[in-house]
This record gives sequence, C-alpha cells and structure tokens, in this order.
Amino acid sequence: MLFAVYFVINFLFLTKYGIRQSAVPVSILVVAFAALHFSIFFLRKNQWVKRILSIKLVYLLTGSFTVLYIILCHILKDPYQMNIDRWQTMNFSVEYWIHGKYIYDARNFMGNLSSYLPGQLLLALPAYLLGNVGYLQVAAFLLFSYVIVLEFKSNLIRFTAIFLLGISLAYIYEAVCKSDFISSFIFAAAFILFWHSRFKENYFQKPVLLGICLGILCLTRSVAVIPLIIFLLKPFWVTKTTNKIKVASAFLLTVGVLLFTVFFPAKNLGYIVQYNPLTLQGQSNKLVMLIFLAASIFSSFYVRKISDVFYFSAYLVFFTMLSFVVEKYLLFGFGFQNNLFSTTYLAACLPFSIIAYCFSVQREVEGI
Repeated sequence: MLFAVYFVINFLFLTKYGIRQSAVPVSILVVAFAALHFSIFFLRKNQWVKRILSIKLVYLLTGSFTVLYIILCHILKDPYQMNIDRWQTMNFSVEYWIHGKYIYDARNFMGNLSSYLPGQLLLALPAYLLGNVGYLQVAAFLLFSYVIVLEFKSNLIRFTAIFLLGISLAYIYEAVCKSDFISSFIFAAAFILFWHSRFKENYFQKPVLLGICLGILCLTRSVAVIPLIIFLLKPFWVTKTTNKIKVASAFLLTVGVLLFTVFFPAKNLGYIVQYNPLTLQGQSNKLVMLIFLAASIFSSFYVRKISDVFYFSAYLVFFTMLSFVVEKYLLFGFGFQNNLFSTTYLAACLPFSIIAYCFSVQREVEGI
C-alpha cells in the first residue's frame, strides 16, 4: 500500500504533464514508468543486487542525483513565459521578510498572494542568499539521503529510498519549478528520523533544542504538524514536568519570534486578519482539518515503534491532502489537466511513504 501511494502520486504527474509533450507517446511513457517501478518493487528479493550494493554505490547515487537536481534548478531560463510563479513568490517573500516588509498583501506576477510561513522562509534563506531558491530542493534531498544512511544499515534499503526520491516525478517537477512544497515535509520527516536515531532512549535529552526545532517546523506548512504530533505527543505526555516546561517554552518563544518578524510590518491588526498565511495556505474546511488533527492525536498513543510514526503519517497526510484536492474540485470543478488542479498537494506524503516503505522492507528482510 505504501509503495502504491508513491506509485499513484507520481503516475498522476506522468499523465498530467506527459500529455503536454509530443516527443514520446504517452502510452510508451506509461509502460516504461510501470516497468521501472515494478522492477524497483521486486528489487528487495534479488539476492545478486543485495550482494553488489555497497555504501560507495549509495554515495555515488546520492552525488549523481545531487548534480542532477542542481542542473534542474537552472533549466527554466525564463519562468515568466511558463506561467510558473512559485519561484518568484518564494523569492520576493524572503526578500520582503529580510527587509522588514509585509509579505502577505503582495501579489506575484500571476496575481497570487504569498502564503509562506516564517519557518519555511528561514529554511529557504540560505538558498536565497546563494542566488537560487531552487537549491532548497537540493538541500532537502541531501538531508533526506543523510538521515536514510543514518537510520538504515542495509545498503539495499538505503539505495532504494534515495533512488525513489531521486526519480520521483513530483520532486523533479518541484526542482524545475523551484517550488518548496515537498521539501517542507522532507524537513519534517528528516527531523523525526534524525531525532529518533540520536535520542531514541529519551527524546527529551535536549528539550530546548527540541522546542526550537518544533517551532520552526510547525511554521513551514500547517499540515506538517500532523507527523510531529504523531511522533512526539505520547512521549511528551509521559516525560517529566521540567522537560515539558522547557520544550513548551522554547517552542512558544520560537513561534512568537518568527511570527513577530512577519506580522510586525503590517498596518494594523485588522490587516493581519485579512492577509495572513493560515487563511491563504488552503485547507479552508476547518472541520476536516480538526478531524485529521484528532486522528493524529489518537494515532500518537498507538505508536509502538518509529516505523509506526511513518506509517500513520504517510496515510494521514495523504488523506488530508486528498480531502483538500476533492474540496477544491467540488468547489471549482477544476479538471485533472487544469493547471489549478492541486496535484502537488498529494505529494506531501512522499517522504513519509518512502521511509515507511523502507521500514516495511526492513521488517520483511529481518523476518526472512
């Protein structure tokens, strides 16, 4: 099921954008796509592949994809002609932020407003300073590869996870468009895996640092709170009171400071109510969001292993975004091939589904 989620999301990108080109018939693309993913799925059973895969090949794969993604960041020479506004929105949002201007009432060249939360602006700042906001996708890919190597000891699993993200059409699309949507969830997934690897005996060994990290990650995308709740709510509930106070204080201080940096330039409080990122990011159906938040809280108390965190996160994030896509379809009637059809939102669960799939492969291998 986890691999099926990954397959379906990327298949949607293949059919949506493959039909817009004439170089290769879509039928051939579909057959090649299916054959490649069918081979990947059964790769775990190939003993010869298991023997030849080494850590050097894993590093070589990571380096190759890193170079590829750097190239992809420079493919669009004139993105204005392509009617792609994500790169420009991120660009002017970071620029306005560091110069103390209000972000959420400024429109990009397509007339759309920015909805970036300050945590995402902070993570994008190094890429902006390097001159290309697309480098954020390169950094996210490298971070994903690092935590995969850190957590999994099988080179087959390491190779599979990095390869799946590297060939993901959804992520390739993000890199070409210099978008940052999937990277928000990669940062959340990578943090969960890293924090578990380093502090698996007690997640609250560094409570202040934990609170700061949570404050930044919760202010990337609103849906990013779902996996973080699943990961930490139960341990937070049982940890000692001093840890709770330290984490909560660091979290609230981080959130307060970051929100202050984006809201301080606003004309007045009414202006913030009218133009703010939470109302602009989507998920307009508050009842649906509350249901999924309740489901994540409920799921947190059924987590027994770190793999459970990624299983629950993959499905809950996927269905949260699916509900959003369905809602937009019912409200506006956008067809699948329409540019405004929110295919990208479904890809939010990709890092969680890939990691969860790798845990299931690991369990299968250890069972054998």
